[in-house]
Amino acid sequence: MVPVWGEARSTAAAVLACILVPSVLTGCATVMAGTPVETPPAPVDYLAPNTHSRSIGPSDKMLLEVAERLRRLDPCGLLPEPVVARYGEIRQFGPQRALDTCTAVAHPSEGAKYDELDVTIDLSPVPSTDGQRDRSFGDTEVYRTTSVHENSLDCTLTFALDIPVTVTADAVPPSRFATIAVTQYRSAESSGESIPVCAVAADVLSETLALVPSLPGRPTSGPGRIRLAAADPCEIVGSFAPEELVGWQIDSDPYRCVLTPHQDGAAPETWSIYYGLEPEFAPPDRDDVREVTFEGLTLHVRETGDSCRISAPIESVIDTNRPGAERYNRSRGRNVPAVILMSDTPNCDDLVPLTVEIADGALT
Repeated sequence: MVPVWGEARSTAAAVLACILVPSVLTGCATVMAGTPVETPPAPVDYLAPNTHSRSIGPSDKMLLEVAERLRRLDPCGLLPEPVVARYGEIRQFGPQRALDTCTAVAHPSEGAKYDELDVTIDLSPVPSTDGQRDRSFGDTEVYRTTSVHENSLDCTLTFALDIPVTVTADAVPPSRFATIAVTQYRSAESSGESIPVCAVAADVLSETLALVPSLPGRPTSGPGRIRLAAADPCEIVGSFAPEELVGWQIDSDPYRCVLTPHQDGAAPETWSIYYGLEPEFAPPDRDDVREVTFEGLTLHVRETGDSCRISAPIESVIDTNRPGAERYNRSRGRNVPAVILMSDTPNCDDLVPLTVEIADGALT
């Protein structure tokens, strides 16, 4: 049976992650008030997961179905902009860190011009083994972490994300977790009291939990559509004969696929295919990054010791900046959907054609 793993943004096995995730939180144990308003769940249609012409068991099919449903879910539809707007002017809104995240950046009403309030929802967070359960938020268990830095305050709430599964199996459907992370950045000119970041996170989470049952889908047309967000990073698996692969696995991140092809006369290499966001492309400014053009596509190639990372932009820039907003933001808010191939080999040039092949097939 083909191993298909989940529950960690790294390539840790699903079983391990399901053990680790419930011990996610450290920090304050202050009780947060509020119970989310219940909304009727959206009708759930049967979804036959793409097994890439492989014979796999029901448990692995469940993992593939969850990954597909996560790719259809719009993280920005779960981040309530009006709630964030209570704390200041929204300057940026949209995906900035990954395809399964959404970020709202607000300028606090009483803040200095470079102050920011950053609110991000992540549908595939990296689980942490530190801390303990904090409390329940209504019927949903919530874990909290807080941290204080020289110029910022952070509060992250981790909660169970209820993803429906229609594939029948004896195994328990995989648990999914998501996070609401709030960071207040304060400049040297800041004065007055800090924003209670955990209170902001609680306000956002209350509304997010009310939105989850409706399973808001991604835009399928118009300027908000991101074609790569609907693509399956394991699609290339189907182009290999079964005997050509040592194995393949879907990561808990629905946009990462790890596969190990056979190598004649050599130890097998591991390829990690990731669909994500890269900063708006510009000439590389690092000594270990170079530009390569292949079949009309410009790629960035980074070689570090015995590893290789190749990124290829394949769509237009996503601009999360609000028109007319003052441009004092910490990030440019402009990113490009990109196919990224990582491998434990120093032979980057040999993988450039493969990266272009994956990029060409990602949007078809």
